[in-house]
Amino acid sequence: MTYWIITIAIVAIALCVIAIVAVGMKGSLSDKAPDFANMMANTARHLNGDADPPQGLVDFFEEIPDIRPKSADSAADAPKR
Repeated sequence: MTYWIITIAIVAIALCVIAIVAVGMKGSLSDKAPDFANMMANTARHLNGDADPPQGLVDFFEEIPDIRPKSADSAADAPKR
């Protein structure tokens, strides 16, 4: 039974990745479904870490620290050798 659940989960993840590539990242289907393409492109930006976290998620967790290094801050905090 668990084999089927795992198989369905893997297929669902694969279909999501295919949808992001085929539609959201300026694929061949992006002209036919522009709203879905915009949503998939936004999802791709979030998966790449290029977009800010959604406000609903920030509100849910109350505070999400920004762990990405800032260029000026990271240079000032670098250890001296």
